[in-house]
Amino acid sequence: MSVAPLGQLPRPDWIRPISSGGRAVFDLLFRRQAVAQSDIVRLLALSQSSGARLVGEFARAGMVTLASRKASGPGNPSAMVALAPDYAYTLGVAVVGDAVAMAIVDFTGANRAYASVAMPDMAPERVVPELRRLQQRLIAESGIDPRRLIGAGVGMCGYFVGDPLRICPPPLLAPWATVDPVAILREALGLPVLCDNDATAATVHESLLGAGRTCPTFAYCHLTNGFGGGLVIDGKPVRSWMANAGDFGGVWWLLDRGYPNLDALLAAVNAAGGRFATVEAMVGAITRDTPGVEDWLAAAVVPFGMLVTILGHVVSPEKVVIGGRIPHDIAAELAARIVPPQTPLRHDVHFPLPQVVASRVEGDTVALGAGLLPLLDLFF
Repeated sequence: MSVAPLGQLPRPDWIRPISSGGRAVFDLLFRRQAVAQSDIVRLLALSQSSGARLVGEFARAGMVTLASRKASGPGNPSAMVALAPDYAYTLGVAVVGDAVAMAIVDFTGANRAYASVAMPDMAPERVVPELRRLQQRLIAESGIDPRRLIGAGVGMCGYFVGDPLRICPPPLLAPWATVDPVAILREALGLPVLCDNDATAATVHESLLGAGRTCPTFAYCHLTNGFGGGLVIDGKPVRSWMANAGDFGGVWWLLDRGYPNLDALLAAVNAAGGRFATVEAMVGAITRDTPGVEDWLAAAVVPFGMLVTILGHVVSPEKVVIGGRIPHDIAAELAARIVPPQTPLRHDVHFPLPQVVASRVEGDTVALGAGLLPLLDLFF
């Protein structure tokens, strides 16, 4: 990434420095979960001695586990290598328009505990005590060793401005515009903190645990109270100048064809008889068949289609992934309906546009993606 998230993550004394070769091994294990030692050597173009040395060092440090497997041919079977889940943990925190959430993420990226709380008042003095309570609760529920927490990642709504960079949040988070979120949350959680845009955190989650496992270049559309996104090109999340790559909501503003985010979905559902006070209350209760959803879908397909065409011509991703806080069945229906406008035929063929799909990852993509940020910083 060309710009790092806000904050710094010092390496704890009990974590050894990781070489570039070691990071490549961890990245491979993270994406594939378990890999034969012989395949690590082959896929990363390592010498047998280098591969054996790295795996042996990581096993002795408790960072990976080794398991034997049956031989598929002559010779000794190669050991299966996997990340040790309990080697390290992180906190993933989401601070969005009307709620806060927290997850404990282990060394494999798995969600060990999670909770979210609706917040009618998102001022720091209200959010901080809630995060402290969530931290204590989730540590107790998960049974992890808190000494193994290496840091917290925070995904917060807003884009970046200024030099040095700072978050410029939406109106619902206006009190955070004049404070240092890294300093506040570092003191509140008692951990080093990395803070990033919520859509970027969600894009990291999709890249490592979702579409990115089979699709190296995609655009991610992050639906929440507002609308943003992210870009992954050749397997790497792109942050670019001012760390604002993927702020697709500005495209909709320019096109002036509607802004079909989840605030708009909330308004459509309530206009059809719903009684939801917030997006947070709505997203866990509605389905594709809820009154008002059809109206929102009908309004959403045109601006989404235009955005897909623009992304196809400017970035040329293989896929556009629709995710965020939107229920999966509604995201899938939206993806199926989108027909991007095509430029004129050339030699009887159209310009190739990306496939539109719904995200298949489960859970709170912002909190879980934020929890991956410290792991990426130190290991991958």
